[in-house]
Amino acid sequence: MATIAGTPRGFFKPPFIVGITGHMDLDPASRDRIKSEIKHLFTWLRASPRKHDSNERSFILGPGLGLENTPIILLSSMAPGADQWATEAAKEMKPPLRVLAPLPFLKDQYLEASTFKAGGVCKDEAASEFLAQFPDDDVFVVRLLDETDLDDDALRAKHKDILTGPSGKKERDRRYAAAGEYVAAYSDILIALTDKPIGQAENGIANPDENSGARAIAELKRRGVTPGLLPILPTLSWVDNGPVLHLYAPRKSKEGWGDAVQPDASEAKLLELLYPYDCRPPGISEKEDHNPQWLKAGHDILKAIAEHLERLNTEEIFIDPAREDGAFVEMLPAAAHCWAEAPENRAVPLASSRLGATLDRLARLRRRIADYSAYYNAHLTRLKRALFGLAFASALSFALADNWDAKSAILPAPQIFFVIAIGLTLAAWIVYFCFKKTGAAERCEDYRAIAEGLRVQFYWTACGSGESVASNYLLRQRGELGWIRKVISFAGLPYESNRVRFNQLSPSRKRTVFQSIRETWIGGQHAYFTKAIEELSLQREVFSTYAQVLLWTGLVLFAFFFFFSTNSPASPRRVALLYFLAGFLILAMLYRESIRHPGRGMKDEGNEQEEKNRTSAQLISGFRKGLFTLPKRLLPERIRLCKGGHLILKILMIGALSLVVIGTVYLLKGVLPWLPSPYKLGSIFKYLALAGGVLCGAWMEVSFFAEHIRQYASMASLFQAAGLRFDDYLNWPEQSGKHREDGLEKHAV
Repeated sequence: MATIAGTPRGFFKPPFIVGITGHMDLDPASRDRIKSEIKHLFTWLRASPRKHDSNERSFILGPGLGLENTPIILLSSMAPGADQWATEAAKEMKPPLRVLAPLPFLKDQYLEASTFKAGGVCKDEAASEFLAQFPDDDVFVVRLLDETDLDDDALRAKHKDILTGPSGKKERDRRYAAAGEYVAAYSDILIALTDKPIGQAENGIANPDENSGARAIAELKRRGVTPGLLPILPTLSWVDNGPVLHLYAPRKSKEGWGDAVQPDASEAKLLELLYPYDCRPPGISEKEDHNPQWLKAGHDILKAIAEHLERLNTEEIFIDPAREDGAFVEMLPAAAHCWAEAPENRAVPLASSRLGATLDRLARLRRRIADYSAYYNAHLTRLKRALFGLAFASALSFALADNWDAKSAILPAPQIFFVIAIGLTLAAWIVYFCFKKTGAAERCEDYRAIAEGLRVQFYWTACGSGESVASNYLLRQRGELGWIRKVISFAGLPYESNRVRFNQLSPSRKRTVFQSIRETWIGGQHAYFTKAIEELSLQREVFSTYAQVLLWTGLVLFAFFFFFSTNSPASPRRVALLYFLAGFLILAMLYRESIRHPGRGMKDEGNEQEEKNRTSAQLISGFRKGLFTLPKRLLPERIRLCKGGHLILKILMIGALSLVVIGTVYLLKGVLPWLPSPYKLGSIFKYLALAGGVLCGAWMEVSFFAEHIRQYASMASLFQAAGLRFDDYLNWPEQSGKHREDGLEKHAV
């Protein structure tokens, strides 16, 4: 059965998939031309979009997709004719392309089926030998909906009587149709080698079980695979299926052709690219296959998908090799500890090394893409902080330019501050547009979606569900965003085979896997979302408090200096000192009352030892955490819990800050002769308070605190309920008796 190998370190790159379907009785005289056309397609996939030839073939295909660093894999059912010719072309490429073979039967039975033999006699020795020599590691059987729990021996017994003969033709055709649909469903581009145009003539949509012809498969590719035949479909969106590349391929003449007339090659289109029906622009009929607007819309989607894949596979972000190597154990630690002595040094209970290879590939890929997402998320956070810092500095500079009236200044300070403010504003715009050009925000979100999807796919595969994450969620991702599902979908192939491999494990090993999944995934995710809710709630409270307090402080200062802009009465410095001390005492009392809250003192004492060994980075982090906890330290818990307590405390803080600022500006009068007058200095502070309040409110909006809290609360509730349900299944044998233990795994899955 097929596995998708990576580099020596297991570095798996999500591939671009090409499928092949076509007639088995192709004219040998067209073999070289068809293989040449297929090779040109592979070259076109790798070619840079900037290099575009002017010949007719390049005009039909459009600019290259630029997949220079993305693996290209061919899906071929290995039937004589079209499938094997395409396989030969793929192997003759430099470097050779990887070929995976989803077969309608197990390989040994397929060689005995009517495709290769008639009456026990081989039809084509070369074709049979070609399949026989194909690597077993790159072959897997396509299971139908009712065969997901059958192992190879059971499948072999079931198919023994339908390989040849008229009695098994209907069931045999269903299997051929399933293999063809599998290739169409999982390919990004489907090559169709037929002697007639692709269309609805074979009625493959209405009766997919009765028609496994290449034209019907190609039509299914464009319209959407019919549910009910394959157990797992990778997508519900037709656009995500990708286009069909139709190559004219005449059949060889043979006796008994009857009244059928082979089409004239001169009238047939030798090459055409047909895009899915639902990507055509409004007002264009399904019959207008070559409408320029339809072709452009389809190519734009295909190009965007290719660009995303290439960008993912060419990221130059450093990934810790040790962490990637330990990704498998990180995701199933309990099972890894229990089965550390497993064969092939696999740190997980496995009955098959191929299941282990699939899980290892999923874990490594998830770890790598999660690190990519974290990198861009940190980049995005730094950008937001930089922009908000520049905005605050710009507001400060404008306030200084407008209010700096010190007559003893040597240089024209207002003009200098104004130039600085303009420079800071321009710098903020430049930083923003440079960041937008990198697409870091989009990469962060896309990579996070992939990483979370791969996490779920890992555990679904580990527990033997045989399900595809791409088929069950992210179905709203359409068009170019369908590439997210493509990455997740192909990384876990083949799903049904992995279910069979899991079923071969002993009950005790299955239970070990289930318990590890319960603790690591379900329990871990519940703890993560619960903690995230607490952190986000704290941040929202902090910035909400800062926004309200600073805005109202600015308004109070504005009113004070508007109505009391004249000089202070007889003893201005004494009054200013009283203002300052009053505000300072209010803040000190609030802080003192806050630290009396039970548990806070113990927490601070517990951190004393850690504070002795802080690095500079930790000091910066500690300062940031201090800003977050400052509102709580100034808002005593006992008062906050009372009715109206928040309002009372905020009023006290606003009054205290206003008194401190007013006292400060008047205390500085005459002390530093180069400072502006108290009125002007107060105006600077009031504008800074207003700007700070606005920026804190804006930070709440761009950080989506409220939305994320709602989403995380929903996820925490989901995993909490899942944990309770999972525990019921795991404890079921103890409640029902050991004689029913065999049913445990079935129910848990």
